[in-house]
Amino acid sequence: MTAASLLLLARSLPAASGDVNSDGRVDDLDVRIVEQYLRGDLLLQNDQIKAADADGDGKVTRNDRDLLKRRLDGITVKSGPASQLELQSVSGGVVLDKTTGKPLAGVEVSLPDEGITVRTDTQGRFKLARAPAGKILTAKASSYAPQSITLARGGSGGYRLLLEQLNPQLMVVDDNLYHLGNDDFDPNSAGALQFNLRSIGGRFEKTFELTSFPREDLTLRIGSLIGLDTPESVAAGQSGLTDRILPRGGLRIFLNGSAIERLVLNGDNIEVKLPRWLLQRGSNRLMLSVDPYDQNNISISKPVTGLYGTATRSSFDLDDLEFAHLVIVDPTGSLVDGKLEGELGKKPSPPGP
Repeated sequence: MTAASLLLLARSLPAASGDVNSDGRVDDLDVRIVEQYLRGDLLLQNDQIKAADADGDGKVTRNDRDLLKRRLDGITVKSGPASQLELQSVSGGVVLDKTTGKPLAGVEVSLPDEGITVRTDTQGRFKLARAPAGKILTAKASSYAPQSITLARGGSGGYRLLLEQLNPQLMVVDDNLYHLGNDDFDPNSAGALQFNLRSIGGRFEKTFELTSFPREDLTLRIGSLIGLDTPESVAAGQSGLTDRILPRGGLRIFLNGSAIERLVLNGDNIEVKLPRWLLQRGSNRLMLSVDPYDQNNISISKPVTGLYGTATRSSFDLDDLEFAHLVIVDPTGSLVDGKLEGELGKKPSPPGP
């Protein structure tokens, strides 16, 4: 775009803060106009200078450009009196269609374990009254796969969630948030300050249906995972716990009775391969577990014998964690006829005498 055309875009029109070209949006084009001005290739009218003056010192400098860039790194929003999103709030953000980039209205945005839910406005924006860092934020809409993020510590706000329309490649197995463990965790444990839901026990089980045998491996996508206390999560700075860590802890994932993965780090959009050879036509069973016993009640951790005897199932300390959303992805797009049915896992019962 030439300087002349940029000048045409920057005509003297009432401009909102950051909306330098008065097109009703604050976006990369506004940054480019400011950069043209700083290079001496473009003149701005008084109202454009006011809109570009992010730091309020009465002039447009590189600092204003940098402030505008940082704002856009968090979120791009439409401007105007009907849109008063507070970008510095850690609870503010926008929900967009992942493919088109268009804002999505009426999306249910929640902090599930706080019992807080709002809906996005006509421009896809939302604002929550309180959203402590480290919690899982979820977004759900009809005909879209659910999405979740972990709110960043020290974040400046402006969260952007991209929802993907349901298609033959996606199968939603579960779109809720769950707490696994035994509700016994140290204050220094990862996620300890974020847990408000009661635990459903050490295991979560769900079944899903395949009407045909997949041509390739499938992928299980976990929206968000917080609370893991493992040597790896401690080393990564995710957990402040220095004791009560099971060396073979973590979140174990089983498919049709076979262990396929052990997750040791917290994060968002975690992908786990579902091997084709373990899948079957009809019903398939997923299990997510922090229970140190496998599906056949065989201890995964080495039994510990001490002053009071050998450790039993009831004496193991379960790692408390939360996870949100389970979606299965098939790169071949053969899930269009998939049917789902599932049952919430129950607390494991202690072995009999």
